[in-house]
Amino acid sequence: MNERDEPRIHDARAAGTDSEFERHAERIANSRANRHLRQIYAAKAYGLAAGCIGLWAALLAVQGGTKAATGIDLWSDQVLIAVTTGVTVSVLAAFLGVIRGLFPGKDERAPAPP
Repeated sequence: MNERDEPRIHDARAAGTDSEFERHAERIANSRANRHLRQIYAAKAYGLAAGCIGLWAALLAVQGGTKAATGIDLWSDQVLIAVTTGVTVSVLAAFLGVIRGLFPGKDERAPAPP
């Protein structure tokens, strides 16, 4: 709880409305749990995106190293373009989907309980 919440809690207790106090305490607990889950899943989404981009970079490094050492292409340019496009689109779509789910806009939020 922060300092801003304390006057409301004391007011609710002073007024003798235990149910109002309980609802307020539950909202605070839900907010903390929601924030904690957002932190966890945002870190996982970032890790997924970074991992996919890292593997894509390794693919390009292997292709470049093989081409420099032996003069032979492991994959054609069309394959590399397709993989690059696929990785980019997939990572962006997954990352944006997860972030949009974690941090919905004002129009997408569930209505506040009464």
